[in-house]
Amino acid sequence: SDGVEATVVVKNPCDFPIEFYSLDFDEQYLEEEKILRMVRSESQKTFWMPPRTAGETLPPEVLEYYEAQKRLKVQQAEIKAMAEAEAEAKAMGKAPPANQKNVTFYPEPMVKMIGNPITQALRRHLGIDPIAERRKAQQWQRRGIVVIVHGAPRAGKTAIAAGLCYYYDALYLSIDTVVKEAIAND
Repeated sequence: SDGVEATVVVKNPCDFPIEFYSLDFDEQYLEEEKILRMVRSESQKTFWMPPRTAGETLPPEVLEYYEAQKRLKVQQAEIKAMAEAEAEAKAMGKAPPANQKNVTFYPEPMVKMIGNPITQALRRHLGIDPIAERRKAQQWQRRGIVVIVHGAPRAGKTAIAAGLCYYYDALYLSIDTVVKEAIAND
């Protein structure tokens, strides 16, 4: 059909705000559903979330996790595109382009920090402080080691370092990045 137009009048006799929406037309709802589908694990059909007031967004832990996952996917796509371009150049017998940029891969350590972001949001809402619990546990742990990955150009040092960081949940430092930041900060 061509559609039907109607006028809706909403009155709120209460002292608190009331939020109403149509799931078909609410852009915020559709975006939040996409985020929650990505955040929850496959085994989680039902999960608890902290209550929200009218118009409030998802908890910051969930939004940070989503942004980290988006950045990670972009970085992975860049690495894949760079590897494909390099393979194509080798297949054609040409040297890789001189203007090809190096992609620095930073695994997101917050992804595996305490559990999933929904659990983090619930802990914050309930007032449970996982940081204090972690500090107690870290007092009994050793500090760890430093691994330096060194090799010839285009030998795969960055990929190996990123894999080690991901596997051991460690931090990644690039010498180039450290030097550039030191120069920029005097």
